[in-house]
Amino acid sequence: MGGGRTIRHIAQPLAIVLSMPTDMSWLDFERAGWNSHVDAYHAFFGTISEQLTRPLLDAVGAGAGSRLLDACCGPGVARKAAERGSVVDGIDIAPAMVELAARLYPLARFRVGDAEELPYADNEFDAVVYNIGLHHLTSPARGIAEFARVLRGGGRLSLSVWDENRSALGIVPEAIAAAGALAPAELPTPPQQPAYDSAEELEPLLGAAGFRLEAVELVGYTLPFPSAESLWEGWLAAAIRSGPLLAAQSDAVQRSARTAYYRLIEPDRHDDGSVVVPVGFIVATSER
Repeated sequence: MGGGRTIRHIAQPLAIVLSMPTDMSWLDFERAGWNSHVDAYHAFFGTISEQLTRPLLDAVGAGAGSRLLDACCGPGVARKAAERGSVVDGIDIAPAMVELAARLYPLARFRVGDAEELPYADNEFDAVVYNIGLHHLTSPARGIAEFARVLRGGGRLSLSVWDENRSALGIVPEAIAAAGALAPAELPTPPQQPAYDSAEELEPLLGAAGFRLEAVELVGYTLPFPSAESLWEGWLAAAIRSGPLLAAQSDAVQRSARTAYYRLIEPDRHDDGSVVVPVGFIVATSER
């Protein structure tokens, strides 16, 4: 594994990964990873995901009396849905994420569960919202089929996906890859799947579950950070795989990754040292 020093903020996640069995599934890794990253996730990714709340809720017509499921809710978009009068349930695989969501948004109901095996009855919801979650599923097809099952006829699904062509946040894992980092055996590899960042890729996935794709909306904005270092440290602390991956490398690879990062981020740096990076998503809306 290279015997390198452990980077600040990621010693504990690395220790957790190294204590895992080598045959751990991606699902179990996701559960354990997000359970141990809840505060860092909320601090770094919370602002990012919150920007998508309005277009997601608008897309499904969330309003007074509607039954809405916030799937893979993390800390949740539930508060805004509840403020619109929706009756909100949220589900996430990580108990710590559910605890945080329940503490932040007491008007909604949250429970621990798997989006690929939803613990809800058929036809229970008017709408499902799924914020930046598709690539966390072992089987996106199974997850989408579950959303169709719990939606009533005519119910609506809105989901968001990273648009990597219009986002610069991936600069941190890009720099790690450029340095030649190799994953240790203890670190599970995510399932290979399409980007799902276009109608052409989403339509077959949704159609197989009985959904009709209605719209694909491009959502983009810029995200400020006080320094390049804050983006680097924030991503490594919050992303369950990047931090442990880098921490498992030799000193030389770690230095090379940091050098690559500062080279890549240079066009986004301002004279005062702050950085402003573009982020982009697609919001896809479909009807059952």
